[in-house]
Amino acid sequence: MDIHRRARPSNADADAESTKNAAPSPPSRVSKRMIHGPTSKSRTMTQNPYHAASTMTDVILFRAMQAVLVLASIWFLYLIVVANTPWLDTTPISTDSHVSSSLLRGRVATKADPKDISAARDKISQLRKEFYGRYGGEKAATEMLERGLRTFENQEDNFEGGGSVRSTANRFLSAIVRHEASSASGAAAAAAASSQQPEFVMAFAGYSVTVGRGNHLEQSYPFVLEKILAPVLQLPPLGIKLKVRNSAIGGIPSFPYGWCLSNFLGEDADLVSWDYGMNEGNGASGLESYVRHSLMMPKSPPLFVLLDMKRGRLDLLQKYVNSGALPDPVALGGRDAVDKKLLQLPEGDRPFGLQKWDEWGAPNGAPGQSSWHPKKMEHELMGWMMAMRMLDALDVALDVMDQDADWRNPILAQEQWARAGSAQVVLPPPVTDIHKTGAASLLVGSESESGQWRMNHISCRTSFLPNISGDLNSIVQSGVTKDDEDMLQTRDDSLFNGGWVMDVGKVERDTKLKVLKYGGLGYIDMKTALYGIPSSGTLKIWLPYESGSGIGSIKPGDDATKYFDAVVLCEVNEKRGNDECKMSTDLTFSLGGVMVSKSGVSQVKGVASYLKKDICILLEIPKEAKISPKGLGGTDSGLAVEVVVSGTGVTRENGACSISHVIW
Repeated sequence: MDIHRRARPSNADADAESTKNAAPSPPSRVSKRMIHGPTSKSRTMTQNPYHAASTMTDVILFRAMQAVLVLASIWFLYLIVVANTPWLDTTPISTDSHVSSSLLRGRVATKADPKDISAARDKISQLRKEFYGRYGGEKAATEMLERGLRTFENQEDNFEGGGSVRSTANRFLSAIVRHEASSASGAAAAAAASSQQPEFVMAFAGYSVTVGRGNHLEQSYPFVLEKILAPVLQLPPLGIKLKVRNSAIGGIPSFPYGWCLSNFLGEDADLVSWDYGMNEGNGASGLESYVRHSLMMPKSPPLFVLLDMKRGRLDLLQKYVNSGALPDPVALGGRDAVDKKLLQLPEGDRPFGLQKWDEWGAPNGAPGQSSWHPKKMEHELMGWMMAMRMLDALDVALDVMDQDADWRNPILAQEQWARAGSAQVVLPPPVTDIHKTGAASLLVGSESESGQWRMNHISCRTSFLPNISGDLNSIVQSGVTKDDEDMLQTRDDSLFNGGWVMDVGKVERDTKLKVLKYGGLGYIDMKTALYGIPSSGTLKIWLPYESGSGIGSIKPGDDATKYFDAVVLCEVNEKRGNDECKMSTDLTFSLGGVMVSKSGVSQVKGVASYLKKDICILLEIPKEAKISPKGLGGTDSGLAVEVVVSGTGVTRENGACSISHVIW
């Protein structure tokens, strides 16, 4: 059964329409065959327009037509030159819908100030020298970088792009162009943007490694990278403000997080990372599903960072690079990059970056100081290695600004092409087999009859923190006990009689209380959820229809299966013994006013799993389910969901039922 959100049926065949309305080819990939074309063996002679019967009007009209043809030819040749400009990458760079070339039409093409270029390059050179000095000299540091950071180039014979580092350079240039265009879009917008800068957003995901457990949050590698890179990005002619988010959450799998990337990372993320390797063995299925969902984010494709060096996952990224889906991913390692001989030297003889290698950033005894977590100096190494890659890209961006006064227009051409094809994101076929999960189309998308793969629109609400948007409480209609107590305070049993309660599990609470003894260490992640027992009653949720497609205007009384095909509920990933609540058997559900049969509830297998415990269930929409308004007299229409704890043996002591993510 295909479980993704149903799209609106059209009057014409969908595949024919997608072919007919396919996005134009990117301007930087003009086929040589299209440029030169076949040579005709015979030519038709044209009549001389200047014959005796011609009038002066005829001559003027003909001359005007000639002029138009000449100008069109010049424009066409310009496009060809732009398409084959060496530094212009073939990566489609998305942008807001209001950005267009007309907004920059009045800008005079000028090269960047040579003094600014020189100053920025000097800063980059200083940082490289500092990297060499920290890690044993240029040779030793370069070898360390080669072991600890992997980049990917398209290996297809017909690939005409400028390379992965140029793709990353274009991301920085695009940030500048988008900002200039938005500033030029109107007086009000210009006034609002006058004190702002172009922004480049790096949003890091993962679990305890990326969080920086055992250290302070600010000592984690994302913030090490920020401290190195932000000052050089601020310099003219770049003038870019770097925003770094560490949205990792300790002790979670890649899903359901991967369904909620915009919730946790933000829709403005230019960079997205994955760090779930310790939980997911050597497999690549979770990574692939995560990559495919990242390709549906507004700034697609993102600069993808893999915090892992396992061969299977590296090979998967290479396949997505070869397919053209990912232009410039990076795989980042850690301690394995270090020459062990250097660590065997006496402390004072080691390079500065390897001194105090075995010391944690947080006080001794702080939670998370386990052998599998990087210590403070390993985080610094990871941040520096990632920074070296970004500095290479900035070097290329400066070359472009220095050598071509008209560099903005090709960037805008790329963005216009990306915008034209944004509604038709076609992906390569999935590499890994995820059919056993029972949620294939939710994870890797669906294949059309024409063989094209597309992801399906996914909506998410979650109670996990940090959460930028889409809080779980926003879809709760009733059935929750209001409680203003500190989340880390133990809840009284009486709160659960007559309502579900927003709470944290025992292990989560105990861990956070230990962290508080060390000042909190800056951590912002927390696994909160709605918890319920049989006496908690009915939890009522209402899901808005957000896919932007359907049959006309959705309205109450419509068949819910026209707009929704499945709902996924996920619990907190915590192990509490064999008597804990089991979502698939201890909960009963109603969707669209109709009870969901036991056969309509299934466990999502494998991908949404932590420590071999599957944490998500899938609910099929009953055929009789109907669309309903939001509350009495509401104007918005969606799907009503009711959840009841029906397992009489469920208790708080053994493990109450919990809901932390709702996916549809």
